[in-house]
Amino acid sequence: MRVFAVHGEKEVTQWISYRGALIADLQGLVCDEPSRFTMQALTRCELYTIDKKNYLELHRKIPKWPQLERVLITRCFGFMETRIFSLLSMSGEERYAYLQEQNPALFDMVPLKYLASMMGMTPESLSRIRKRK
Repeated sequence: MRVFAVHGEKEVTQWISYRGALIADLQGLVCDEPSRFTMQALTRCELYTIDKKNYLELHRKIPKWPQLERVLITRCFGFMETRIFSLLSMSGEERYAYLQEQNPALFDMVPLKYLASMMGMTPESLSRIRKRK
């Protein structure tokens, strides 16, 4: 699944999830705001969704949901902090190496233009980095 936003005439990939991962627009869900993102299946997948009403029902139906929710949200924030830090402090080559180390299968399954956008670079920059490797 690809999570992206349209900025002017440009699509900006916020994240590409892998098999079995949870994706969500937490701000939209928790703050009851319209989503800023579009989610696109890049491969055939089975997708489960939940609306705000049913999400709130989880608190009633699953006694340990508040603890599970806290873990999920904490992991999301930790992930976002790592992502922001990498975009601010790493070179394009370092971001490429990090993504290759973390999830090398993405490079075989996802168009490079989406990966480049997710890493904060142009497809041409990614192509140059890949040639040097």
